[in-house]
Amino acid sequence: MQGEKKALLRGAAAGALGMLLACILAVLLFLPGYGRHMTTMLKLGQILDTVDRQFIGEADADMMGDMAAYGMMKSLDDRYSLYLPAEIAEEYEANKYGETFGVGVQCVWDEERQAARVYRILDGSSAKEQGILPGDWLLAADGVTAAQDGYDALVEAVRGKEGTEVRVTFLHVENGAESEREVSLERRRLTQLMAEGELLEDRVGLIRIFSFHKGAAEQFEAAYQALQEQGMEQLVIDVRHNSGGLVSEMEQVADRFLPECDVMILRRKNGREMRRTSGAEHDDIPLAVLADEQSYSAAEFFAALMQEYGRAVTVGAKTTGKERAQNTYKLAGGSEIVLSDQQYLTPQGRALGETGMTPDLEVALPEGAVFYFLEPGEDPQLAAAVGALAKKTAETGAENSENVKNP
Repeated sequence: MQGEKKALLRGAAAGALGMLLACILAVLLFLPGYGRHMTTMLKLGQILDTVDRQFIGEADADMMGDMAAYGMMKSLDDRYSLYLPAEIAEEYEANKYGETFGVGVQCVWDEERQAARVYRILDGSSAKEQGILPGDWLLAADGVTAAQDGYDALVEAVRGKEGTEVRVTFLHVENGAESEREVSLERRRLTQLMAEGELLEDRVGLIRIFSFHKGAAEQFEAAYQALQEQGMEQLVIDVRHNSGGLVSEMEQVADRFLPECDVMILRRKNGREMRRTSGAEHDDIPLAVLADEQSYSAAEFFAALMQEYGRAVTVGAKTTGKERAQNTYKLAGGSEIVLSDQQYLTPQGRALGETGMTPDLEVALPEGAVFYFLEPGEDPQLAAAVGALAKKTAETGAENSENVKNP
């Protein structure tokens, strides 16, 4: 009797769910844009309903929804279009707007050593408080090791919710001696370091832009002003290993060095084009731009833009090749999709997707070298950029001398 009652209740619940889905679909049928997707939406509803009524195991409807959404985005065959569950969407949005969650270490993977090497420590982080240094090796986190589990698994082990802690093992090497230490690090919300500068010899300024997320232009401007106060006469902008970011941030940096002109052409699905332009005020400082095969999105576009207008000599390696811009679209429950909804072109109408940006001077780093760990005098790409600026300055001086007429 009890079993019959339970069966009756399950049947009633399933019937109610079916009726609810039918009502929702009926409403959606009359909403703009939904009618033509009716068959697909009905199919998904039928799957959820059938699994709920018939599946012999346990089913997680939220997980099923996430996997369905993931599959939809995957079917677009566009590596830049993604589905983000709510917890990942929150982190993605924070990252886009200049914040990050973590212990404050940024690393590159060393294939030969099978370990992650720290190249930057963020201010305000628990890693900085514990004395972790650039050049240290990240070996393990909460039992997950780089050597056995790989870099991706190690990164996932380090990441986590704000306010929680993780046990991390580092290796420090100094004067050939190795020392290993395990520390407990707190995961915090941190402000990203997106640009920093230094003055090299012969009054050459160097500003490295690590990303174009929100706040990058402001950090660049602070570094630029500081170098001007130190007497900078030439400038190298380094966007190697720059992950890209917001078009608006890239435009603000470019605007300082370009006269009033087109900066970018954005083309929508309907073919409509929008031209973005720079302001009239600009600086004429001699300029070089460093880029490489890991200069993405806004970073490679910045290099291509400076090259196309002849505003800077570009040095390094051929860039990634990306021509689509993405926007995020909010979904129910805090999730979202990142969707390629625009194509961007250079002012001359050139798309970078097929070719990337080939620099004026192609210069390779020594095999296995990572420029983060090279001193300025050891970095052949930086040396080539500085040399190109010196040559350009000398040629300009010679031309000016020839143009001087005696009274």
